[in-house]
Amino acid sequence: MEPNPPLLEVRNLSKRFPIRGGILGSLVGHVQAVDNVSFSINKGETLGLVGESGCGKSTLGRTILRLMEPSAGQVLFESTDITQLDAQAMRAMRRKMQIIFQDPYASLNPRMTVSAILEEPLKIHQLYATAAARQQRLYELLGYVQLSKEALHKYPHEFSGGQRQRICIARALAVCPQFIVCDESVSALDVSIQAQVINLLMDLQKELGITYLFIAHDLKVVEFIAHRVAVMYLGKIVEMAPAQSIYQHPCHPYTKALLSAIPVPDPNHTRERIILQGDVPSPITPPAGCHFHPRCWKATAECKTMYPAPTQHGKNHTCCCYHPLHEKVME
Repeated sequence: MEPNPPLLEVRNLSKRFPIRGGILGSLVGHVQAVDNVSFSINKGETLGLVGESGCGKSTLGRTILRLMEPSAGQVLFESTDITQLDAQAMRAMRRKMQIIFQDPYASLNPRMTVSAILEEPLKIHQLYATAAARQQRLYELLGYVQLSKEALHKYPHEFSGGQRQRICIARALAVCPQFIVCDESVSALDVSIQAQVINLLMDLQKELGITYLFIAHDLKVVEFIAHRVAVMYLGKIVEMAPAQSIYQHPCHPYTKALLSAIPVPDPNHTRERIILQGDVPSPITPPAGCHFHPRCWKATAECKTMYPAPTQHGKNHTCCCYHPLHEKVME
C-alpha cells in the first residue's frame, strides 16, 4: 500500500528580485531571495522554518502562496502545480491556503469592523448564501479564537495586540483552509501572549486538522510547536529534521550556532556560545560553494568550490554540509 502523498510539495523553488539602475533603469543584477528550495509537508503537520532575518523565510512563504510569483520551480498542493493555474483557478485554490501575517496592527483595515473583516472572505468566495448563515459562521469563528460576540461591532484599534492576532487567525480560518502559513505570527507579541496564541494554533490544528508552515526566528517557540524543522541560510535550506533530532543532534554548523544562542533559564547550567564571525553575505553576490563557509569554523577549500548536496544523517534528517557535526547514518 503506497503512503499518502504530502499535502504540499515544493520542488526547486526560486525567487529572484531584479535590481535596476542608471537613468534608463536597466537591469544590473538580481537578489536571490529563495534559491532552489525543495521540501514537503504532510497533512496535519507543522513544519517550522527558522533562520536569521533576511535569509528568505517570509519570501518563501509568500511565494508558496503565489502572493509573489516564483522565478522558477513548482509548488504542488494536493498534487496540483499551482504555479500553472490561471487567476480564476487560483482564486478557488486560495480557499484551501491562507496566511497569518506578522504585524496584527498593519494587517487589519482600521476602517472596518471585525464583523466586516471576517465576513469579507465569505462574500469573496460566495460561502454561506444568507446573512443569517454568515452571522452564525462569524460567531463560530470568534468561538475558535476565544473572543466574545461583542467583538464583532468593534474596530481593530479597540483591541490589544494579542486580540488583534486572534482576529487575524479567525479571518484565516473563515474559508476552512487546509494549509496556513504563519509568517512570524507571534514575534510582535509579548511573551505571555505568544504562549496563548501558540496554544491556540495547536488546539486548532488538533480540532480542524490544519497544516502549518510556521516561520519564526525564535527557536524555542519553533521547538514547542513544530513536528519538523527546516533551517534556512541565505535563500537555501541547509538542514531539515524532526524537531527533537535537530535540537538534540544538530548536524550543520549554522544550526549549532543558532541553537547556542537560545537563552538557558537555569543559571547553574551553561551552554557553549558560538559567535559567528562577520555578517551574512549579500544575496546579490552570494559566496561560491557553500554560502556559509566565510563564517564557518569548519570550512575547508572544498567548501569554497561547490555547494554540498543533501546527505542523510538519521531518519528524515538531511544536512547540506561537507563537514557535518555528526557522521552520516546508513538507513
